[in-house]
Amino acid sequence: MRKSFFVVGFVILALTSSALGTEYQTVDAYKNCIGVRSLNAAYTSNLMPGDTYTVTVDGDAKASMYMDSDYDGVFLYYYDGTAPVHPKMVVVNKGEEHTFVASGSDFYAFLVDKSMKDTADNSGSMTVTITGEPGFREELTVNALFNCIGLFEFGAAKKYLTGGNTYATTVSGTAVTNGDPTGYFDGVCLFYRHISRPYHPILDVLEVGDERLITPHSTGWVFCFLLDETVDAMGNNSGSMLLSFEEETPVEESSWGSVKAMYR
Repeated sequence: MRKSFFVVGFVILALTSSALGTEYQTVDAYKNCIGVRSLNAAYTSNLMPGDTYTVTVDGDAKASMYMDSDYDGVFLYYYDGTAPVHPKMVVVNKGEEHTFVASGSDFYAFLVDKSMKDTADNSGSMTVTITGEPGFREELTVNALFNCIGLFEFGAAKKYLTGGNTYATTVSGTAVTNGDPTGYFDGVCLFYRHISRPYHPILDVLEVGDERLITPHSTGWVFCFLLDETVDAMGNNSGSMLLSFEEETPVEESSWGSVKAMYR
């Protein structure tokens, strides 16, 4: 039995010493924030403050001419009517519903791509349908070319990871807008592509307390950013968010399985 414990202890030590570590990316509330209205996001001013609305998305927007380059959904940006200075950053995919309470601010929908150069071969559009009572319905057309923001030119942080490796990704920190502590950001917007689908764009919002397993494609880039209405409105932003990318290793997983098998 003492020999078994010695072996287990040795394996644990080896696994701990072989861990590949964690990489970090700071997302500044001003430097890495994108003004969506300034960059031609689709929007509406027709929502009534305090009313509840439901959003659905459909369409055929594509991020390139290649197969499997379809967008799954769109980014939304608005202020929550239950907390009027609290910004909301949301991704709604096709087939999903998102319900919210409107504030007195405008409601925005848009797509993103790596850069303005990369938006040139985008095609199609997404339709964002907003419904509410009594009988309210509005459709926003999000054009894959004209309502798509090139991230490289407009301040998104660009993190390079090792393509094909898997990272357990989390976010922490405090970033606020409107010069008000209650105007905090819930998380960070992400844009990347998966190793198994190199042309497929992934839009995501990672919130504090959540975790994503990200396996980037061969070039390894992940764009990270926050949102505001305009460039001018960013002037009172402060603080930052910190993304942690902890590398997962298949060797560790298989080795732990072997250790457990010793006691089955």
